[in-house]
Amino acid sequence: MARVDSLIFFLIGFAQLLLAGQMGGDPFLNILSLFLQGTGGSTLVLGLYFLIFVARHQKEFTESYSKIEKTTLLRNDQTGQLELKDTTPTANKLLWYAGPVGLTLFSALVWMSS
Repeated sequence: MARVDSLIFFLIGFAQLLLAGQMGGDPFLNILSLFLQGTGGSTLVLGLYFLIFVARHQKEFTESYSKIEKTTLLRNDQTGQLELKDTTPTANKLLWYAGPVGLTLFSALVWMSS
């Protein structure tokens, strides 16, 4: 699965589209609503691009990107060499993906129903 970063763009895009749908009445608010619809839609396209790009190039990112603050230096029992291992529990990783995915799906459903 691609990183959570692209889901932030989806959340921001849907938030802008939801705000734009609630504005109206005043000519200035209509112009602001059109602006928010344009930027919200383009933010969704940007999120989709990052999601596809990162998913396509996932192997390159996993080899070159490591969050050192979440890794532990452990000695390999077979080779004796020191290796960086991510010791974060799987439940924590699942929550970091489930939260943004759930919020994105919820905001998409709210936007489509309004």
